[in-house]
Amino acid sequence: MPSVSGTDLISQTTDKTIRRTTIVAAVAILVKLYNVPVEDSAVLNVKLPGSLIDTSLFVVVVYSAYTLLVNWLGDLLAFRMWYRESSIWSQFGTNMKLDKDFISGGIPLLQRLHALEKAQSWPVDYRSLDNDTKNQFQDFKTNVELFSVRLEHAGTRFRTLSAYGHYYVWIHSFVLPMALCVVAVFLLVTRGSVALPVTR
Repeated sequence: MPSVSGTDLISQTTDKTIRRTTIVAAVAILVKLYNVPVEDSAVLNVKLPGSLIDTSLFVVVVYSAYTLLVNWLGDLLAFRMWYRESSIWSQFGTNMKLDKDFISGGIPLLQRLHALEKAQSWPVDYRSLDNDTKNQFQDFKTNVELFSVRLEHAGTRFRTLSAYGHYYVWIHSFVLPMALCVVAVFLLVTRGSVALPVTR
């Protein structure tokens, strides 16, 4: 099952429902398209009328579509929540959190520069800075450059994954199986003998 950043796009429950729905709808479609004779089918030596077979297929297809809809809606909410996660995954699989720890990385440097300005001992140029401040500045500058490159790569990767994720969640997991169900229901109603039980 496809996953992004370790998170499954579709739950196992929905995945199983998709398979079951697809199989049931495909069987109903093939039975009606190829005019498979279902009249007087026997189950455990009991003859069943064709209308019972068609009606049973109709009920199973509709129930499968309903179950898929319920499970898929829950997965759709989870899929949308995935976009709100505040993390970036690099091409190496490492995780960078965009939280206060990352943002506060330059605070010690800013405090040091503020102290120099307040003490009116601001250096004439970069070379006049003390080694400790130079190291802090260089470390922070390097981190920002690395993060910028990683952010650009992550943005490109995210757009690709986003397109794939939307296709998998919307088209593969919902539109295709539901379309099969609609076709199956249409064929069962128009070519079959779906009927309500007769009460006497």
